[in-house]
Parts: sequence; C-alpha cells; structure tokens
Amino acid sequence: MRLRRRTIITALAAVAVGGTAFGPALASTTPTADPTVPAGREVDPVVLTGASFPQWAAPAEVTAKVPSAAGANCTSGNNTCSHNTYEQPEVATGDKLGSGVDVRKLLGYRWNGKKFVQIPFQVDEVATRYISNNASTFSFYSETDQHPTYVFDQERFRWTKSDPTDPCHAIPDGPATTPDPVPGLDTNDELSFMASDAGPQAPGNADVPKGIVGTSRVEVRDPLLPGKVSYVYVMLAGNDKHAPRPAFDASNGYVRYLPDADSDTFLYSQSAYDSYGNAAKGPYFDPATNTCITDPTQWKQRRPKDTAWIKTPHYQFRYDGRWLMTDVQVAQPGVTNKLGDDPTTWQYGADLVDRWKARAFQQRPGGETPCCGYEEEANNWGGSSVLMGWRAGPVRVIRATWGSDSATNNIRTEYFYRDEFRTDENLRVHPVPPADGIYAQWDFNAGKVSTYYNAYVPDGVPADGRNDEVFGNTHLHSGADGFRLQDGDPVPVVGPQDVGTPGTHTGNCGGGPFEKGCIDNDVDLPDPTFSGPMGTLSYEEVTGKNGTWVDRTTVKQVTGGTAYGLVTEPYYRDDSCFDDGTGSDPGPHVTPRATDPTVDSLGQPRACWLPADGDPSTASPADHYYQGDIATHGVHIELIADSDNAFTTVPLDEIDAEQTVVLLPGERGNVGEQYGRGVEKPLLATVVPQ
Repeated sequence: MRLRRRTIITALAAVAVGGTAFGPALASTTPTADPTVPAGREVDPVVLTGASFPQWAAPAEVTAKVPSAAGANCTSGNNTCSHNTYEQPEVATGDKLGSGVDVRKLLGYRWNGKKFVQIPFQVDEVATRYISNNASTFSFYSETDQHPTYVFDQERFRWTKSDPTDPCHAIPDGPATTPDPVPGLDTNDELSFMASDAGPQAPGNADVPKGIVGTSRVEVRDPLLPGKVSYVYVMLAGNDKHAPRPAFDASNGYVRYLPDADSDTFLYSQSAYDSYGNAAKGPYFDPATNTCITDPTQWKQRRPKDTAWIKTPHYQFRYDGRWLMTDVQVAQPGVTNKLGDDPTTWQYGADLVDRWKARAFQQRPGGETPCCGYEEEANNWGGSSVLMGWRAGPVRVIRATWGSDSATNNIRTEYFYRDEFRTDENLRVHPVPPADGIYAQWDFNAGKVSTYYNAYVPDGVPADGRNDEVFGNTHLHSGADGFRLQDGDPVPVVGPQDVGTPGTHTGNCGGGPFEKGCIDNDVDLPDPTFSGPMGTLSYEEVTGKNGTWVDRTTVKQVTGGTAYGLVTEPYYRDDSCFDDGTGSDPGPHVTPRATDPTVDSLGQPRACWLPADGDPSTASPADHYYQGDIATHGVHIELIADSDNAFTTVPLDEIDAEQTVVLLPGERGNVGEQYGRGVEKPLLATVVPQ
C-alpha cells in the first residue's frame, strides 16, 4: 500500500476549517473555486424557462391534490391495484389562465456578421403530475407525489399492452403521451441552446428573417469575464406560409436517441423483493430459450427492455435497462463525427465505465446489518422500475426512470447534451437507518483510465486498483460472538487497524441478519485527507488516453433542510480486490446477490487485477479476476430520516440532487477547475424583449 504525502495533521486541520452545511457548503467547497481560472464554456448548455418570455408565455397550471391513502389498501402484492399512473388532482386550472404561443414556432438564431442563421434550439413542455404506483407493496409509504414532468415523446410506463399479433411486443395502452394542460408556451416550460452557439450582437438595423413576428435577445455573460457578452435571438415565426420553420430537430441536431430495434420487447422484470414495483404479469420473451412465453400458467411480471444508445458527435452512452448504464465512450482527438453523417458510423474510443452502481444498506452482498438486506441496480432497482418516458430534440435528450424498490416514486432524470450529461435525482424514500445508508457511484474499467483527481488531491493518484485513501474503508463485525474492526487502509504512524474483543469472530452474525445489534459489513467512512471535510462535495475527474471524465454532484433542492449535508459524503474506492456485487470488469461478478467464490471456474485462486496484468478481458478463464472497483466514486448518504414528503402530495422533505458529467477527448491533466465548477462559476443569461 502507498502512503500519500498529505498528513493526518493537515487533514484534521481541513476538517476544522471546512464548511458543513449541505446547501452553502456545496456552493463554496474547500478548496474554494479559483476565479483566475476561466471555465470551459464550450461545453455549457443554457436552459431558460417560459417565465423569461412573458410576452409569449401563459401562466403554468395551478393544481392541488388531497393526500391519498390508496396504497395502504394494496399491500398484498396481488396486482389488483393501479400500476404506475398519473392521478387526477382535485384542483386544476388547466387552460383557464390562458394559452401561450405555439412552441413549434419558437426558433433560435445567432448573428453571423451578415445575417441571422438558425442554431439548434429546443422547447420542452413541463406539466405538474401526481404520480403513484399503488400496486407496489411499499406504496403505503409513498402514496401519491407531486412531480414536475416533461411532455415526453413517449410515456413508456404506458407500454403495458401486448401487440395482438405478437404477445411479446409491447404497445401503449391508450395514448403514447399526455399533453400539457396549458396549450402552447407556459411559464414552467424550458427552452435550451448551447452557449457556444451564441454570437455577436446584431446591429440595430439588422433585418429579421421574413415571417418573424416577434424577437427576444438573450444576453449570455460569464461573470469571470466582465464586459464579454454573446447573444442568441429567440424569434417567433408567424402563420404566413413563408415563415421559417425549425432547421434542426431530433434527427440532425447535437444529440440522438437511438432505442434498440427490440427495446419494446417484453422481458421478465421483477425485483429480488418480488412485490416492490410489482408489474402486471403477462407473456414475455425468454432469451435463454429464444421463445415468447404465452402459456398463462407461466406468465411473470414483465416490462419492455428499454435498451438504447445516446449518441452525440463527442460521446456515446449505453442503457442496458432502466438502471443499467453500462458504457460511455468518448470521441478521440482528431476524430470528427459530423452532424450530417449517420450516427451509427460515428467513431469513439474504448468504453470508460464498468457501469453505474447503486447500493442500499450495504456496499457488498454477504454482509449483515441490524435491519436491512442488500439492494443494487441490476437485481433490485432495475427489476422494480419503469421507464417514465423519453424526449428527444436537437439540443438534448431527456430520459426519466420511475421507481427503485421501496422508493416507489423515486425519479431519476438524465439530460444528454453535446459535451455532457446531467442526472437529476428526486430521492423519495422512507427512513434509512445509519447501518450503511445509500451509495451511488460510477465504476470504471481497468486500464481504460489512468489517473483520478479531485480538489483535495490536485496532483492526482493512479487509477490502478490499489487503495489511495488513508482511512475509511472498514470491515466491522459486532455480534454475539464479539467485536472486530479490520481496516486495511495505510494509516500513517499507527498502521492498519485490526482490533477486537475476545470471541470466535466467525465472520457472520450467529443469530442471522436480523439479530439485534448485529453488524457484519464493509462500511465506508469519509477520509478528509482525500475527499475533504464532512458535508462538502467537490469536482472529481478520471482521465486516460481513451478520454477524460469530469463530474460534480450538487444539491438543487433539499426541502427538508440542511441536516443531510452532515451525513452525505464523497465515496471513493480504488480496490481491485473488492467485489461489490455487480459488474464485469476487471472480472465478472458471477453469483447474483451473493458472495462470489474465491476460486475461478478452473479451481484456481481468483486474482486482484494490477496494471501489469494488461487488458483483463483477455484473461483465461474469464472469471480469473475479482470483480473489483477501479477509481469508483460518487456519494454516500449515511442515513435518511425521511425524504418521501411526509405523506403529503407536495415536496416537504425531499432530497433533490444533480450530477453533471463533462466528457472531453484525450488524456488531460487536472481540468476540474475549468469543467467541474459549474456551481461556483455559472453562466448568466438575461432575456430582453425587442
């Protein structure tokens, strides 16, 4: 194990001076942002709301709904209650407050020095919905929640009906989507474009395109560059036959949504806890036998595959399911993927990520905690969720996933732009005890990234599968057979900790997983020498010859207050020996939801991958290496009191967060200051009607 140069004394000093409030601390982390380093604005989108265009926008719908108790009557898991649906509010103004201009007639322009030319520009309508999934047996807790929802191209939770000609082909049961109750643009709709498409100011006597009947000027400013302003012009086309139409759409803009040809095929879909999510049963396709199971006695819970690619000229992103995000590839330096070309011909480098991973209650299978089992993204959340919907346009693709086991109305929304993607999390979940909490992290492929950076390790550490934290990765056992603490971290001076009380220390809880007070689990504690003081989150970066990834998690809304900041910590693990239960790189996890064997399929001891071993995909046998974690990082929420809105239909104690990931070609040094400081260095956009 390597010792890093930063000392424990320095770390404790950092804890003493660092902020701890969840909201303010995230906006001003320690170390603070450097205002002398300009931000990389070429990757930034600009997103406005209809409220910025009062001359064109009607008021958004006003709604109210009485709290529901329907879920409390649906705990048997027998599928007789309503599945994922929008509930009707008791109060709804609909279009009574007016209607806005036709969103299809709003266009984006820049001045090129001679004339106005169109840029990729997108309007996404938003409506307030009340979501519920009463058939899920944990709906007694979630009931009905208010959620601002996009008007999707497809609301995929409605794909519950079998095609009469093909029982395993999913089709919508009714309309494909639900319109905005307010016709046209309203104040909560969103308008987006890329900051890099802004240009110089047009002269006052510039002619607008023929057929334009209204114009607003958007002034885009960088607060770090006083006096520098660029401009986009939002124009309203009239009804004249010569009026311009959008030059860019979902087929020729910056980002494409490419669902697999069979993404609407029904597959068996059920959580390891079979009543969580609780989809309706019916015919489904069995990949093992390559047949459609139509015998009613063999029907199981089913949902569409929902597999898809997101492609931009600069990267591609893979969905192998609703919670399975398994592939991110970045275009290499010198490669030019042209917008006019077929996106299936665009070229990228090697896959950077093993997958995105979620953990509830434990980091790994096989552990035991006083109350709860082990949940992960593949066999739990993926099986209990539905695809809420997707929306594709020339500036961004939006895709939302609904549900994750007992977090019935948890919504995860991804936004894909040309150079980055963002994930918004509306975390609606019951209390989570302080046994080990919830983890959300990205795990990277061995040998595909070489260095990890954050604001506290600005010189970086190798992404080599060997631990770099001074302390924090701890195996704790406490039960009837005694207490034991094993810490393999390279703690300075005193060395790794391995202490305990007399007893058998069998490595498991003799009374079973619900033994009172029993813990036998790997617990991740924050290391302030590596990731900063408690209650702060900073940028993180991994880089290598296949591309550079810069991410930042921030809080957009914590309606329950700032207390969660003290228990929401950065998570980092670089340990090729650690098997957290899912994934395939460096080696595959072979026993779902259980501890893997210590020998491979040939009976030889499984190995911990090292860079000198080369590409692990060439290993023979394929399961020779442990699954391992490589530069794995994200967030760890150690406990939650409640974030499911306290049985009301409006957000009261919800935790909402956002992660932004910027993807850059080639290997970079530490560029987190340029691309990971969006909270501290935001662009400012001002709309001026003309």
